[in-house]
Amino acid sequence: MTISTIGVMSPGDMGHAVGRALGQSGYRVITALAGRSDLSRELAARGGLEDVGTIEALVAEADLVLSIMPPSAATAFATAAAEAMRSAGAAPLYADCNAIAPATSRNIGEIIGAVGAAYVDGGIIGPPPGHAAPPRLYVSGPEADQLVPLSGAELNIVSLGDEVGRASALKMCYAALTKGSMTLDTAVLLAGTQLGVYDELKAELAGSQQAAFKRMENRVPWLATDSGRWIGEMEEIATTFDGAGLPPGFHQAAADIFRLLAATPLAEETRETADRDRNLDEAIRLFAKAISAPRDDAL
Repeated sequence: MTISTIGVMSPGDMGHAVGRALGQSGYRVITALAGRSDLSRELAARGGLEDVGTIEALVAEADLVLSIMPPSAATAFATAAAEAMRSAGAAPLYADCNAIAPATSRNIGEIIGAVGAAYVDGGIIGPPPGHAAPPRLYVSGPEADQLVPLSGAELNIVSLGDEVGRASALKMCYAALTKGSMTLDTAVLLAGTQLGVYDELKAELAGSQQAAFKRMENRVPWLATDSGRWIGEMEEIATTFDGAGLPPGFHQAAADIFRLLAATPLAEETRETADRDRNLDEAIRLFAKAISAPRDDAL
């Protein structure tokens, strides 16, 4: 199959940047903005994505559909896309590129396969195209190799073979470490605050765990910005670990930390509006306000 038109849903932080990278490689990149927010429209314009209006129009015109969105929306969108394919009499190649468990990916593959469309399991590792090193889009499934020629200077596509779920498994294991450690860093600092040893803990970390403390300073103040959409990712990781015979509790707790951050005023910021002058102390102080009062026997 020749891929010339690629549909990207949705044009968020990652989606619009992937769309821009594919457009720069010569592909026609389209999206569907009916009912979408002003921010989505702005990002789509920034990425050079062509608005075709509806999901039905998108699946009718696209040779390939890339689903790039918060994991909690992945199954619902796949269901909507499958219904749109049925209505339009179209069957574009469909690639789910979201942070979902292998079991979730296989379920989405069944939804897409039921309307006669081929399915590719995918997972993106790295920042959006246009930053430092290009992100890696890992793909797997019988049709995965069809995406490899889409690789370019800002997007590296790597096939992991013909088994659906392998790409999602790799993404889950990677994010279990990266985003999981972000929540652990936050939990450690919040515990120090709640137990009255925050300043002493910071001093010890700065002296004996310099790399870890620098990581905290660089990442924790802005975690609330992405916290809402990362809750579902932690839940998908918990499902993945459980399916692998490992304790799911690590990342169930990580989801709880992101829920706590999502309940703070800082969660109302976007990546564009976040206060980059905020320091670690200020962020932890604001996060701590979302925690119920410590127990009397905490010390």
